[in-house]
Amino acid sequence: MEMNVTSRDNPYIKEYLKLKKNRSYRYKSGQIAVEGPNLVGEAIKAGLAPGVIFVTDNYLKSDYDQLFKDAPADTRLLILTEVLFSLIAETDTPQAVAAIFPYNFSESASQVDKTADPVLILDHLQDPGNVGTIIRTAVAAGVKRIYYTKGCADPFNPKALRATAGAVFRMMPLLEKDPVKLTAELQNKGFQVVASTAGSGKDYRTVDYHKPTVLVVGNEAGGISQEMLAAADISVTIPLPGEVESLNAAVAAGVLIFEIIRYRS
Repeated sequence: MEMNVTSRDNPYIKEYLKLKKNRSYRYKSGQIAVEGPNLVGEAIKAGLAPGVIFVTDNYLKSDYDQLFKDAPADTRLLILTEVLFSLIAETDTPQAVAAIFPYNFSESASQVDKTADPVLILDHLQDPGNVGTIIRTAVAAGVKRIYYTKGCADPFNPKALRATAGAVFRMMPLLEKDPVKLTAELQNKGFQVVASTAGSGKDYRTVDYHKPTVLVVGNEAGGISQEMLAAADISVTIPLPGEVESLNAAVAAGVLIFEIIRYRS
């Protein structure tokens, strides 16, 4: 169903803006707001069915049919003016496509066995860009499961979604409210838990990652929580020979993830 929209008071636009800005509302309503042809297209390819798609008239005439031919026939299509679309867009140079998707936010209730190796736990990371970049890196490397703690930036925050480049739709990150308990369960199943620290751990290159491994990446400023650090089997550090005290959390996570994956090849 197509509809031309000229007012910001349209209820679907209000819904989109609320989903974009409000984390608790996203989880309560079971929906996410997604912007840009790449992200919307990746979500559709992953099997998500948009309830509403927003486009500008110019985009509808040029690229819509090719990019979104797989969208369900009953998707509601709202055609916005360029000015109105710029008002709902998150980016400075909007790409004239956005959508609302129903989404099943899952907590980590499912069982994990050694076939889920390796596992990644994001512990209280605050920057959504870092969260999104780490998820993209982990999916690209072949990490089998990703958890994030309650204190993490939301992976479905607009900035985090952009940083994932759509990888978040290929592997659903699972919210873990009790990461210490999860860690113990994984250890009981034969996993080693490796905590990334800024300067007090073993050289990450000296650790044997042949064993099923859980990598824990912590907060940008404070690192991993004391509870998670105490629960880990080993702490590792990336040596920094240059005159810099620490790496960006996403960069450090990438180095460690690919070192673990190297043992799987």
